[in-house]
Parts: sequence; structure tokens; C-alpha cells
Amino acid sequence: MNTHERSSLLARALGELQAGEDGDARRLLDMASEHGSLMASGLLQALAGDEVSNAYDQPRAFERFIRGAGNLALYDAVSAELARMYTTHVPHSLLDIGAGDGMALAPAIGASDHAIAHLDVVEPNSALLCHLKALLPTAEGHETTLERFAPTLPATAHWQMAQSTFALQSIAPAARKAALRLLAAHVDRLIIVEFDVPDLAAGTPEYYASLAARYEEAAADCGDDADLVAGGFLAPMLLGQLRAAAPSNYEQPMRAWESEVTEAGFRVVRVAHVHPYSWADAFLLEAVPAGHSPGRPAD
Repeated sequence: MNTHERSSLLARALGELQAGEDGDARRLLDMASEHGSLMASGLLQALAGDEVSNAYDQPRAFERFIRGAGNLALYDAVSAELARMYTTHVPHSLLDIGAGDGMALAPAIGASDHAIAHLDVVEPNSALLCHLKALLPTAEGHETTLERFAPTLPATAHWQMAQSTFALQSIAPAARKAALRLLAAHVDRLIIVEFDVPDLAAGTPEYYASLAARYEEAAADCGDDADLVAGGFLAPMLLGQLRAAAPSNYEQPMRAWESEVTEAGFRVVRVAHVHPYSWADAFLLEAVPAGHSPGRPAD
């Protein structure tokens, strides 16, 4: 069985999973797994449990994923771009939303010519937050989510820059937009780094084929950790997209991010390509609150 045939089996299985036809899905996954599909094996592992776990329930799987070979190059590019933003806009206060273990943030701060005096990080996973704090001990950590953090901000809370790298996609669109709308009153500039995923209609054969190919390549990129990542991180992520009561991923094309940020009360001033990646090209979106002119405008 060649790669195309294996991917086709996986794509068909995804359609059956979304339709709730678990028996047919498992049959297709068994066939794909027998012929070497990492994601088919990971999905079978995830489905063997009593309930679908959240993609971030296994921090070690997530950590191994973000340190795959392709991800190292991706994060190097993202950190370099963030460092340039710090040097250009010289923020004295920075808020990082969904900072993870600091893989993008810490190198960016280290590479920048500008020292950030006050750093806040929002990260709901305690293990990842502890790792980040070890790298950046002066950071003030908030073990929570953006949608819980934003409504609690006092009127005096203010950051010259807020940023989020590959984290906002894990928040449901309505909650995300509401949180960003609240955040707009507390920041001078917002930086978002996400993936420009294909603009495909959910539920179509093209959609399932795209998911199958992109997830399989993401797993293969993790080398010796592929099995751990496929079952512990990517499979729950994929099942969240397909059928979980509470999805763990709400990715969207770049244009949709631009529209969402605008609707949340920001004015987009720059969108730039950051790095080509197997999943989809990464891009950076820079925005300022609508009607607000920060001290060092981006445009």
C-alpha cells in the first residue's frame, strides 16, 4: 500500500468518525495502521479510552511535538520575528497569551536588543508554566486561560504589547472574540502568530484528505517520539476537531483571523509570512486597538 492509499484510508476514517460511525472508522483505521499510518495508530489508542482527552492533557506529548525537527525551524523563525518586534516597538510591558513552556518567548527575549521590564504570561497548564518560569524567573505567571483572565482585568491593567503564538486557535471563536474585545482596552498592540490553514468546507472529501495528510506529516516529523505525539497530542486534537463536545482546536484561514480581530475592536496594520511549515504556512498579524494611536505606530 502506497502513501496515497494509506492517506485515503485515514481520510475515509475521519469522515466516519465525524458521522459517529465508529465501527466503520475503526475498521479503516486498523487497515491504515497495519500499513504504517502513525495517525491511525494514534487515533485507535485515543479511542480505546473511556472518553476523548484534551489535546493538552499530556504535557510530555505536547512538549515532544513542539520540539520535532520541523517545529524547531518554525519556532526559530517565530522567535526571530518577535525579537524584531521588540526592537522596533520597544515595549516595556508585555503580555504573552498561551505562552506554553516559553519555546517562542524565551529565545525572542534573549535575542532582542530591548529589555522588557514587566512580563506577564498566561498559561493554563501548570507543568508548562513551571518550565517557563524556570527560563524566565522574573515573569509573572497566570495559570489560567485568556477567556477567564480578560474579564478579571482591572481598569488600570495595561501592556504596551500583547502576543500569542499558536495558542488562540485552542479557544472557541465566540469566547475568543469576546476576550480579545475586552483585551483591546488594555493593550497598545496585539501580535498573533497562527497558521494559514486551507480554506476548505468542513465535511467534504477535500477537507478530510487535507486533515489526514497534514496530521500524518506532523506526526512523522517527530521521529522517535512519533507514537507518543500521535496518540497523546495529535489524536486528541484531531478528534476535538471532528466530534468532541468541547473541541480543542478552532483553526481558520488567515483572512478569517483578520476579520475576527477587526470585529473584536482592533485595526490590522500588518500581516506577514513567517515560515513555511508542513501543517500550513505560519503568519504574523499585527494590530492596534481601533481608533487608538500608540506611541510607536506599526504603520
